[in-house]
Amino acid sequence: MKTDKFGIVPPVGTLTVTYRKNTSDNVNVPAESITEVVDPVLDFVTSGIAANTIATIQGSLQVTNEEPIVGDVKSLTPDEIRTRAIDAYASQNRAVTKQDYLSAVYRMPAKFGSIKRANIIQDKNSFKRNLNLYIVSEDANEKLINASTTLKDNLKIWLNNIKMINDTVDILDGKIVNVGIEFESIGSLEKSKSEVLVNSIAALKSEFGSLFNFGAPLYVSDVYKILNDLPGVIDVVSVKIVNKTGVGYSSAGYDVEGNLTSDGRFIRVPENVVLEIKYPDRDIVGVVT
Repeated sequence: MKTDKFGIVPPVGTLTVTYRKNTSDNVNVPAESITEVVDPVLDFVTSGIAANTIATIQGSLQVTNEEPIVGDVKSLTPDEIRTRAIDAYASQNRAVTKQDYLSAVYRMPAKFGSIKRANIIQDKNSFKRNLNLYIVSEDANEKLINASTTLKDNLKIWLNNIKMINDTVDILDGKIVNVGIEFESIGSLEKSKSEVLVNSIAALKSEFGSLFNFGAPLYVSDVYKILNDLPGVIDVVSVKIVNKTGVGYSSAGYDVEGNLTSDGRFIRVPENVVLEIKYPDRDIVGVVT
């Protein structure tokens, strides 16, 4: 090289690179769950140390993860693969439009971590071309969780290689809102009410068990349609969408009733918010009379 602006060329010789590789299917773990040192490697400078002393020192090692380790996501669905493939082809390895940025986020190499859901919005309060990138990741149980600081740093470095030079991007935590579905329907006299209820809940879990996208509304009318189309359901009396909070749920509150459209067809969701039915087995409940 004729310049040292990009660093100094190493001398001729052998370059040895040592790296670690994880072979686990899912490397996401909750906070304070890594507590065991399996195979410690210690080098003692002073020779002649007694074996029992070495064993005591090795046994005194402790480890823990103060924050959840996230960045791994489950396999993509066929629809997700189809959508992301189209966006990736159109982006041509540069980020100009909104879809280009989202494609770049999802194409970040897995060794740097993976983003489960993302959305990018132009900051209307900024005088420059500032963009707000909202992201969420996935925990060990495949539930939405805020991305770790390390994952955000990796994403920032990745985007710096392909974003427009005059774009400034702020990477922010998306707002996760947990919701549940409550319904009441009238069953046919020829069908067992318990059977109709089980089939109703199973149909809703199949439709709404997958994750929503940022800003995607929840259509109450779809709930009515799914239930009314089931054998044994005469009519659907009511459907209510509720915000689930408390232990085990996101702390983000949301005024579901206040964001329900006047005709009751769907619930409006801001572009920095992603809905999640976190525990379909207990968050989707109903009554068949």
